[in-house]
Amino acid sequence: MAYQSLRLEYLQIPPVSRAYTTACVLTTAAVQLELITPFQLYFNPELIFRHFQIWRLITNFLFFGPVGFNFLFNMIFLYRYCRMLEEGSFRGRTADFVFMFLFGGLLMTELQLDTYIFSWKMYFPISQGER
Repeated sequence: MAYQSLRLEYLQIPPVSRAYTTACVLTTAAVQLELITPFQLYFNPELIFRHFQIWRLITNFLFFGPVGFNFLFNMIFLYRYCRMLEEGSFRGRTADFVFMFLFGGLLMTELQLDTYIFSWKMYFPISQGER
């Protein structure tokens, strides 16, 4: 009986919020069960572009750290605010909500790349002889 009510509550979550929250929980569970390591998930431009590990463009948005108090609160806030957005501002516009997610992820990834390139240039400037 409790399983049915939990299942119904889970199925009432809007689809994008449900998929993203579930992916975050499953990714963290996989790390916690040592099926994968966080080193396989983090954003690393060199591994992405030189070794074609393109999953890192997505997985860095799915892992919230080890299971604990912080993870619990992150999942509560993620669930609550994604659901509020999808049921409120984006009601009936699932594609717009997905586009907002993708656009936000793209901007954050671009910012990470810019930071990586800037710090690389700061620590390894071009010498006078190479100009």
